[in-house]
Amino acid sequence: MITIPDKSFTSDINLEDIYYTMTKKEMLDICNKLDLYVSPNVSKDKTASRLADEVLGEPINVLHQLCKNELQLLDEFVKAGADKYIVRPIRQTHYKLQKYGLVVTYIAKDENKWYMLMPNSVRESLAPLYETYLQMAEAGKKMPSPKELRLMAALRNMFGNIEQ
Repeated sequence: MITIPDKSFTSDINLEDIYYTMTKKEMLDICNKLDLYVSPNVSKDKTASRLADEVLGEPINVLHQLCKNELQLLDEFVKAGADKYIVRPIRQTHYKLQKYGLVVTYIAKDENKWYMLMPNSVRESLAPLYETYLQMAEAGKKMPSPKELRLMAALRNMFGNIEQ
C-alpha cells in the first residue's frame, strides 16, 4: 500500500511514479499476481514503466482479480471523478486496489479512516470495462479469466468467418 502524508494530492499522479516508490520485488510480485510479464532483468525505473504500461493496457487482468466489494469501491471512484477521495474505515487487510498500487492512501489514525485517491490514468483505464465485471459479480456469476478471454478471441479470429 502506498501512503501519502496528507490529502493535498490530486489524481493526476502518474502510475509509473507510484510504482517507482515500491521496491523492484514488490513490482514483480504485482506482475505475478496480475499474470503480467515484465522482465526481471531490467532496471527499477524500466520495471516501473513497463508495469504501469501493462496495468493500464490490460485492465481485464486487474478487474478479474477484484471481488464484488472491490468492484463496488471501483464504481465509487469512477463515479466520483477526478481529485475525489473515497473514505473507508481502516481494515486489517488492505484492498487489492491498494496492494496493486492503484490507489494512494492517506491514513487518518485519529479518525480510524483511510482516504483513498485513484490516479486519473487508472480510473480511465478501468472505467470502460468494470461495469460488466460488477454486474457479473452482483449476479453471482464468475467472469472468464483473461487467459480464457484471449483464447476465445484467438479462436474467433481463426474460425469466426466459417458460417457456411
